[in-house]
Amino acid sequence: MCGAIGRVIDNPFVRGLMDILNIRLDSSTDYNIRPNASIPISIGRDGGPVGVNANWWLFQTRTENGYTYDKRYKSFNTTKAKLFTNRKKDFTHHRCVIPASCFYEWKGNRYKIEPIDDAIAFGGLYKTWKTEDPANPHYSCSVITLPGHSKLKHIHEKSLPLMLLKDEIEPWLDDSFHNPDYWLPTLESKIRFDLRVTPVDKKDPSIQIGDSEIIKAD
Repeated sequence: MCGAIGRVIDNPFVRGLMDILNIRLDSSTDYNIRPNASIPISIGRDGGPVGVNANWWLFQTRTENGYTYDKRYKSFNTTKAKLFTNRKKDFTHHRCVIPASCFYEWKGNRYKIEPIDDAIAFGGLYKTWKTEDPANPHYSCSVITLPGHSKLKHIHEKSLPLMLLKDEIEPWLDDSFHNPDYWLPTLESKIRFDLRVTPVDKKDPSIQIGDSEIIKAD
């Protein structure tokens, strides 16, 4: 499960990734972004990346005040298995990238997990929802999660969020590319780059409470 992420906007790697994704740098640093938050994502449109804001919860419901998360479905994450069953249409046509500097997992303590000297490009899905203005739909998104990895079982053994490599971003966002089987190697549960794992305060994850460890790439 990926239930919280952090985005440090003055991190040069995050800024560089957001530039690649064509996301405006008008969002602020947030160490504790939780599901149902409005977050910047990048989608593919006419062969290039386009930055939009989306609700981090794939299924939405409409209210008098607009859209909000649909409590019937815990859809801030989408498991790998669903990509080839009931989320196959979204996986084929509505892939997105969600930029971040870190994510968090809990097992006794809270742990911040981040790449060393890099940003995270989460692979995700998105949906569009009709509004009164057809040119400005409401967007929602979900982070894709893979089966857990043995190197992280002491932190979180059930799942691992999909983190794309830089050379995968362009084809991932190519809205003319619709072959889901192409992504099977990408969807293997691998540590794709070195990760730093740091115990942090449960309420304020900007506060480190223990020594970091390095999880080496496979």
